[in-house]
Amino acid sequence: MKKLLIIILLFTLLCTACGKEKSEDSKEATKETTQETQENSAEEEKDTVAEDAEQEETKEETSERIYEPQFIYDGEPIDSLENSLGSTKAIYDVPKYQIVEEGLTKLYIRSGKLCIAATRGEKGATGMSFEEVLAATEQSFGWAMDSNLEGGYSYYGLDITEQEEVNINGVDCLRFVGEIDGRVSEDSEDRFGYHVRGYAFVKDDTPLTIIGVTLDDGGDGEEYIKQYTEEVDHNVDELMKTLRDKKYFD
Repeated sequence: MKKLLIIILLFTLLCTACGKEKSEDSKEATKETTQETQENSAEEEKDTVAEDAEQEETKEETSERIYEPQFIYDGEPIDSLENSLGSTKAIYDVPKYQIVEEGLTKLYIRSGKLCIAATRGEKGATGMSFEEVLAATEQSFGWAMDSNLEGGYSYYGLDITEQEEVNINGVDCLRFVGEIDGRVSEDSEDRFGYHVRGYAFVKDDTPLTIIGVTLDDGGDGEEYIKQYTEEVDHNVDELMKTLRDKKYFD
């Protein structure tokens, strides 16, 4: 009987020791698992933060603009859109006017009262003078004006009264101010001078002009002509400040 009690006591002590050892091993394993999970979570969080930062940096680079234009319509801000001139590397922003293509000229028209005309000539313009650029684009520009000048007048030439050479975003340009000689017929004394402010330049080996035109013939009164003139002058200058090679978003 005494031996039996001793055996039972030893068995109990042995089981207790084994249980304690297993408990210690289990705690250690749990501790290691928890530590590993925390380390993995920290690493994943670090990777996520780095990825988000990289995406934000890429987004900023993509959306970075040469210039944010401040276009106006009746003196109030107007939205813009990205546009281009044919297949040339002449990308720019324009106010949200009506867009009409007339041959090699793209017109951005505001209620028939003013427009910005972007015209391209044939490639092979590298080395051209500004006068040659104007000559290379004038016919297409004139044809586009014939159907858009108010008052029944047709295009009979461009008279430049002021001009200066400027560099815009790395592109040498001729900035000019003048009038379209609008007539009913070639020998008619019934004429009207339509205000213009424009730019002539070469880009992508192509002669280009971007010209703002006040299309109103005076029928709306002098105050309206002044308003249309101020708007087209402002907007064509804003457009040119956005001149670039590539679109921001394809």
